[in-house]
Amino acid sequence: MNAVREWSAAICLTALVATFLQSLVPGGSMERMVRFVLGAFMICAIIVPLAKTAPQIGTWFQVDTPSRSSSPFVGTVDRQISEAAQESIQNLVITECRNIGVKCKNVRVFMDTNEDGSISINKVVVILAKGYRSDCEKASAHLQKVLGLKTEVIADENG
Repeated sequence: MNAVREWSAAICLTALVATFLQSLVPGGSMERMVRFVLGAFMICAIIVPLAKTAPQIGTWFQVDTPSRSSSPFVGTVDRQISEAAQESIQNLVITECRNIGVKCKNVRVFMDTNEDGSISINKVVVILAKGYRSDCEKASAHLQKVLGLKTEVIADENG
């Protein structure tokens, strides 16, 4: 509030000085030039203090948001995101295996969550159903091509 008081006092003082100077200037073409200069001076007297406080205005309205690590819901959200990503990859693997005529028994996705919340998928392990042992190489090559991830395909021997 003190800044507003100082700003308005500066404007009033500038207006008084401009009026005094304008009364001293003789009429004619010189009067127009002095009016122009005093008008520009008044505009500067109004704008310069505003320009100095304008960058500070944004900081007055900033809202403190809690950091990612301090929120109590971060663990739950991270876990849900991780589970959703894992389920999505599992469904994609099962669908791609069906497309090449191979039946999956189990799909495991090994992944890590980084500090920034991003997920890194390390490896996908696919266990094929009994009787599909000969299709391991074909399935591995196809899944690595489609997923772009390190994929290990093994056959279930226990049934």
